[in-house]
Amino acid sequence: MSDIPVCIDISHHQGYPDFDEVRRSGVRGVIHKATEGSSFIDDARAENLANAKNAGLAIATYFWLKPGDGRSQAEFYLSVIDPVDGERVVIDYEEDNCSLTTLKDAIQALLDYGRNLQITVYSGHLLKEQLGDHHDEYLAEHTDLWLAQYTSDESNISWPSGTYPQWSLWQYSEIGEIPGIDDSYVDLDNFNGTDANFLKWINTKGGFPMPVPPPEPSELVRVAITAPEHVDMRVSINGRPARRPSILRKARRGPDVLR
Repeated sequence: MSDIPVCIDISHHQGYPDFDEVRRSGVRGVIHKATEGSSFIDDARAENLANAKNAGLAIATYFWLKPGDGRSQAEFYLSVIDPVDGERVVIDYEEDNCSLTTLKDAIQALLDYGRNLQITVYSGHLLKEQLGDHHDEYLAEHTDLWLAQYTSDESNISWPSGTYPQWSLWQYSEIGEIPGIDDSYVDLDNFNGTDANFLKWINTKGGFPMPVPPPEPSELVRVAITAPEHVDMRVSINGRPARRPSILRKARRGPDVLR
C-alpha cells in the first residue's frame, strides 16, 4: 500500500491546506466536512473546496450525523451544499447512540431531494455492530460503504459484508502526514480499485461503478538506506514521495457539537 493515499478527508481542524502541494504528493481527491447535526457549518468548507478544485483535486462533502432526527439533519446539509445532479454525498455515521432509523431517515431525505444523489455511508464499529451478518436491503440498494478501520494490513479489516459485499473507500489511518498539511494529522483513505475508478466514483453522474480491487503485487522489493547524519533525504516510490519523518502534530476526530 502506498504511503500516499488516493483520498484524504478533512475538516476545519486541518485549517487551510496548500492543495497544490497536496495534489503534487499524489493525492487525487478530498472529502470535506460540511455540516454536523442541524446547526453546525464547517467554516473552512467553502474556501477549502474551491482551492482543492482549483488545484485539480476531485471533491465531495460529508455531514456528521447525530442521534435524533435524521431527516432534519440531512435537509440542513442539503440547504448548505445544494448538491448538483448525481453528486456524491457522504453520511458520517459513527456517533454513539445513533440508530439505523436515524440513518435511514437521513438517507431517505437525500433520495427525496430528487437529484439522483449517490449516497455513501461512512462508519466503523457502529455499523458493524448494528448490522452484524444481517442483509439490510434498504442500505444495500441505496448506499455503498466507506469503512473506517485503522490498520495498515488490508487482510485484517472487516465490514458488514452481509449488506455490503465489498467496501468502496477505506479510511486506514487518522494520523496520516501529507505534504501541504503541516499542523495537523489527516485521515487517509484508499479506494477499492484503481485511481481512475476512484475519480469516476467521486465524480459520478447517474450511478457509481462497482469498485474493482487492484491486482496483488507480484513481488516485494525491500530497500535499506543508510545516510550520513545531518543529510536531508527525499525518497520517492514509483514517482510518489515516501512518507516523511514523523513530526509533532495534533490529532482531532470527533463531533464539534458535544450535545
